[in-house]
Amino acid sequence: MDIFNPKILDACIRDVASYLSDNQKVDLLLYAMRSLQFDGRSRTVIENAVQSCLHVSTLSPENIAKARILRARARFAGGSHLGAQEDLQAALAAEPDNPEAKALLHQRSVTVEKVKERISTEIWREIALHLPRRDLKSLLFVPHRISRIASQLLFWELDLYFTRVDGDDDHPDTFIADHRMSVTQRDDDARHAQRSADILTRIIVDPAFASAVRTLRIFASRRDKDGSMAFQTGMLTNALPKLINLRNVHLAATSEGIVPVLRILQTTSPRLRGLSLQSPDGSADLSFLEFRHLSHFAYTIDSISILPSSIQNVLGQNRATLRTVALENPHPSPHWTFPALALSIRNLTTIIFTGHFPAASHAFAEILGNGRQLETFDVSCCALECSTASDQFRSVHSNSLPFLRHFSFSVHSLGRRTVDRDLFPAIAEFLRGRRNLRSLQLVAYDEAVQHAVGFDAAIWGVLPSLEGLRGLKITYPSDLAPGLASWLIPRTVLALRLTIDYNTQSARDPIPFLNQLRHGIPTSLRFIGLSDINLRSVSAIVEHGFPMVRVVRVGNNYWTITRKPGDEKLLDGIELEQWPKRRALYHAPEWLEWLGCEDAMIRDPSTFPE
Repeated sequence: MDIFNPKILDACIRDVASYLSDNQKVDLLLYAMRSLQFDGRSRTVIENAVQSCLHVSTLSPENIAKARILRARARFAGGSHLGAQEDLQAALAAEPDNPEAKALLHQRSVTVEKVKERISTEIWREIALHLPRRDLKSLLFVPHRISRIASQLLFWELDLYFTRVDGDDDHPDTFIADHRMSVTQRDDDARHAQRSADILTRIIVDPAFASAVRTLRIFASRRDKDGSMAFQTGMLTNALPKLINLRNVHLAATSEGIVPVLRILQTTSPRLRGLSLQSPDGSADLSFLEFRHLSHFAYTIDSISILPSSIQNVLGQNRATLRTVALENPHPSPHWTFPALALSIRNLTTIIFTGHFPAASHAFAEILGNGRQLETFDVSCCALECSTASDQFRSVHSNSLPFLRHFSFSVHSLGRRTVDRDLFPAIAEFLRGRRNLRSLQLVAYDEAVQHAVGFDAAIWGVLPSLEGLRGLKITYPSDLAPGLASWLIPRTVLALRLTIDYNTQSARDPIPFLNQLRHGIPTSLRFIGLSDINLRSVSAIVEHGFPMVRVVRVGNNYWTITRKPGDEKLLDGIELEQWPKRRALYHAPEWLEWLGCEDAMIRDPSTFPE
């Protein structure tokens, strides 16, 4: 009886292969793999075999091309089209005249074009809706109909500038000017003025363009020095009625300049969904407003003012529809008080408030107890007189604010007799263990305030429990060792901002402080922001403390860090480019997103929730 053992063939093949060179083994392997079907486990076998072939250092270009093409066919069969295309391009790089690789690439491009033709414009639009503005701008140069879609989406948001940056901005004293920028800045101002005029003209004469606009941001002059506001209002009177799909408006102007524009909007866009106002000289009279569909309302001023009843009336009219509210007045006394009675806190997802909390205030208990849908809690106390704030934080249940993602609490100044040394310990206990928290800001601005509200090194102890944190802004207390502080920062943090009292040793002589802090800083950090400290050169922050970051902020100034490609030491050949003033004032969040630093907690009052 003849008995055949198939294992004998396996052994014979192995014995024969032992006498072959590496290149001969590759030939044998490639020949054998052509007999395999590209399905199931065989695809894994082909992937592993080709990868082992490519590791042979003496492999001929012909065999490299054959191996790549074989794996490309297997990847096509498995649906890995991008990987297959990379293999075909690598095959042509090894053997430029390979006809099989050329044919497969041509077949692939034809197939892709046919698929593109079958995809409707509506589907392309849905895809583009999820892309950031940076990618939309890149799509403008693609020879495809998606470039037209990208163009339309980019013009959903329009900016009009009727103001100069030099000396007429919101931060005239906090920007470090480079004398070389002055000429460029004037040219830039002129270019933006001409651009705004061109946009208004096109809105008036092109209905298709006007109907695409969803968000309009207007930045007017802080002072009507030359009477130009009347002309600008006249232009807007002709343009605004054309914006039939307008949903959001931000208006930064004087209180007198705001009113006529709002009167036009009330007639042309009665169903406005978002309204953001910013006036440097006091609050405008909004008693005539009758918007009743607002889901977002924001008002920022920087002058002595109590919260006007007209603003409370606007909040009351939109009580049922409002989801995000931002009221900010950081100017010294008198401050705004939180309008709890005018709001339906249980409907809100975002509360941003800067103002006054009087002694009898129960605003914190109202927000913490009723804000079931709250995702963003951002409160700055310009004058905290309430000594029971800590009790209000400790009295709420541990699972209150279940959807909280962004928490910010700052204390700028206190009442003369206000002392609540349990305030920040109570807040730290309230936040402990919240793994879904994405950004955190805890700030007490000077040592006297820190002592009165209990902000010390122990507050940093809550940080390791916040495992999902990506953005952190926190005061650095004088009793915290730098070597310990950096290790308390969660490893997930990508953006870090430290506020340091200027009178402390860390601010007066920051180099030793940065050297000690450096060792425990997360290696994935991309953004570092510091309050104004005594430094001759911003590059010292990178060299001594944060060699891994992409963007540095000191005060209100930004620098982008560029490195030579392949620079492993990170410090050799770094260059710091200071941002132009206009970019820092108006476009910081967008540029930070482009640079991968969207977690830097730089809030733009002119933005609207998606």
